[in-house]
Amino acid sequence: MMKKVLILLFALIASFALSACKKTDDKKIIIALEATGDIPEKFQEQIDRFTEETGIEVEIQTYAGADNYEKAILGQIAGKQAPDVFWTDGGVKLREYAEAEAIQPLDDLVTMDLDNFEQSLLDAFEYDGKLYGIPKDYNTTVLFYNEDLLAGDVPTTIEAFKTQVEASTTGTGADKVYGFGMDPKLNYYLPFIITMGAEIINADGSINETALDSAEHKEALQMLKDMYDSDFATSPAIENAGWDGELFGNGKVAMLYGGSWITGVIGEGLDAGIASLPVKNEDSSMLFVAGWVISSQTKNEEEAVKLIEFLSSDEELVQGNIDGLIGLPPTVSAMNELIERKSNDPYLPVYREVVKNGFAFGSISPKFIDNYNTAIENMLYDEVSVNNTVTAIKNYK
Repeated sequence: MMKKVLILLFALIASFALSACKKTDDKKIIIALEATGDIPEKFQEQIDRFTEETGIEVEIQTYAGADNYEKAILGQIAGKQAPDVFWTDGGVKLREYAEAEAIQPLDDLVTMDLDNFEQSLLDAFEYDGKLYGIPKDYNTTVLFYNEDLLAGDVPTTIEAFKTQVEASTTGTGADKVYGFGMDPKLNYYLPFIITMGAEIINADGSINETALDSAEHKEALQMLKDMYDSDFATSPAIENAGWDGELFGNGKVAMLYGGSWITGVIGEGLDAGIASLPVKNEDSSMLFVAGWVISSQTKNEEEAVKLIEFLSSDEELVQGNIDGLIGLPPTVSAMNELIERKSNDPYLPVYREVVKNGFAFGSISPKFIDNYNTAIENMLYDEVSVNNTVTAIKNYK
């Protein structure tokens, strides 16, 4: 009898020991992101698929609002409790994390084909010759046009663009339609500046002081000023509109240069299309790109890499776009698959092309952006000359 009891006791102890070992081996990683609405629920579904495939448990931390998210991440890093994986914008913020050694380089960690990612997006996550982030999604900029309001063909050159802006301006008062509309900020106007030959921002985000004073830069600013001074162009501020997409959606402009998210306001009654930037020297667009990074504090490096590679797979990128989890997929293969899945979407093929020559907005100093945008507003709304505008732009330090 005692022997049977001891055997049963040893069996129970062994069972508890195996259970304890299993719990020790089971690793849970933490991923953090900024998300609201139904995004957390949709993202949980994506994470559930990852856990089912790999057996790796994941805890999701979500924060409402970009400011709250960034404060939380910085606080966790300072408190040595950083999430294993989190996302950040490419450019300035990525560089700040890398300089502080808060995130680790990924060149020797990831096994997926990095050549499948658009190089313009990868560039935003490089620092000191190393890759610190994997692009998760992006938005870009294009020329939106209203077929019913455009006076002729969609312009492909700057000269044709200027002609069309004037020719497409019609009517007066409340019935007036402007040839062009834009939220006049560096956020959207930089591609025009670049194609006109002024490389005012270097590839690493530093300011090209010589180019600020160049004839090409002044020519680009003068073109913008002329359109507004001649009353051929308008802006959300002039029209008391909430944002630039409202100008286009309400039929106030024949053409508008803005972000790819504007396609959301194009209704069934609007005969609209998009095109790449009219060019003078080279193609250009603005890129708004975010990416996944791995904390230097992580003790689950291998699992963190597996999670990022899972989220970067064609299947998850395409489904993520469909579910509203991401903007445009950052890999060539996923974008191609999305175009096949959304064969009735006429905009995706254009986005696929313009991303190749894009510049990451996040690479530019926020202080320079704020100063530049104030200078442009003063030029357009307070009749400041181009020369004085350039002087004001140079006082960003």
